[in-house]
Amino acid sequence: METTTTKALRDVKPGEYFKRKPDARAVFKRGAYDRSSKRISATDFDDINRELLLAPSAVVFVGFTF
Repeated sequence: METTTTKALRDVKPGEYFKRKPDARAVFKRGAYDRSSKRISATDFDDINRELLLAPSAVVFVGFTF
């Protein structure tokens, strides 16, 4: 049984995997905080060229198996 929980992106440790929606296919890896844009980078697990800059307050889903 999966125990998917929600967290603010700022509470996810760097290198930890997360999803943006509970039923999403895309899995992202949390990156570093960018001070100039005040955002946290997130890299797609399947496509390392795809990177998003998300607000630290963004709610994400962790604790899943893929």
